[in-house]
Amino acid sequence: MDAVVQFLRNALCTAKNFNLLGESFLYDPKVTARYYTLPPPLDQTTPLEILISITQFYALVSVSLAGYNMIAQGGINKLQLINRVVNLRGKAASAKEEEDKKKKDEDKKTDIDKYEAMANQLVTKSLLDESDAATRSFFVGTNVLFIGLAFIWLVANSFHVTETDWIGGLLGLIHALTVAEIGLLVCLYYMVKDAGSSIRKSFKMKEFAAKIASSKKLLDSKTITVEQFSWLVDGWSPFWAEGVSGSIVAEGKMLLKEEESVASKLSAFSKKIDVNISDRILAQSKISLFEGYLEYVYLILNAFAFYGYLCCIIVFYYEDVKAQPDYIRTMLLWMPNADADWLGNAVGDFMWTVEPIFILGSPTIMKSMTPQKMKEKLA
Repeated sequence: MDAVVQFLRNALCTAKNFNLLGESFLYDPKVTARYYTLPPPLDQTTPLEILISITQFYALVSVSLAGYNMIAQGGINKLQLINRVVNLRGKAASAKEEEDKKKKDEDKKTDIDKYEAMANQLVTKSLLDESDAATRSFFVGTNVLFIGLAFIWLVANSFHVTETDWIGGLLGLIHALTVAEIGLLVCLYYMVKDAGSSIRKSFKMKEFAAKIASSKKLLDSKTITVEQFSWLVDGWSPFWAEGVSGSIVAEGKMLLKEEESVASKLSAFSKKIDVNISDRILAQSKISLFEGYLEYVYLILNAFAFYGYLCCIIVFYYEDVKAQPDYIRTMLLWMPNADADWLGNAVGDFMWTVEPIFILGSPTIMKSMTPQKMKEKLA
């Protein structure tokens, strides 16, 4: 839904930029006045601008909520949950040591008991990884929240409110755009990281799939990583990764059950790995490679959008063309301010019109890359 609204919003903005259907009622503020009389200069609002403002208001709500959820649920709540689980593990480890002292004969231990230490290592590493993910979620969520709040001024601008001094005027709009640009810059940084990570993951998965296909089992379970274990079980998502919390007692039981499950699966994989698992991992490596390249496409589109909207901000602060430094003139492609402002805004709107097309089309492409057996499992 978000991608659909994003496409509509920026497609409408692009239509406005290029004055498409310029002779139609969409550009006539008198049509708006038939239904509601607005005070000047708000009475200049056209039906097209009202349509744009509706999609901008949707973005205000949805993006702001997404940022808040990333801060609260994916960040703070998750960090608190992980902290509780770490404390529970400390207590469980002490109890385990006492229990192990009572076991004098090593032969009395079952196969699963022998893999408990490896399971504990995987759980510990998973907790550390999810802690880092929660910290990132908090940081990125803060930037997403500010991007969402910036739409307040974009909605107001569609109604010509920024032509007044009610919420800071045009300067308030520029400040909002600047905040959004800073947030977008952070997102661009993580797009670079995620794209590279997905491509590296693809090659690792391919190598791992070939290794287990030849051995038919997990040869060295002591060095298995959280990532590799997740590939083997087709996605390891323990309750602390999902952010599912409960009472201290419930979390303690869930932790114990999770560790036992990991130890059991490690024991099974050390004996035999079905050929379907290696085939699945190999297929998923191709999807991961596609996701990495797709992330680079998003990076390019958003980089152009960032640059385009940046030109609008630069034009505002460097209003006098003659006083502009050479590097500013170069950034504006030596165009007059009016042209640079129009082109920058048009490029940004167009790039964000193209992006949701890729977002909406990519699931179909990835589904076509999924083997039939995996499709049947997901169905």
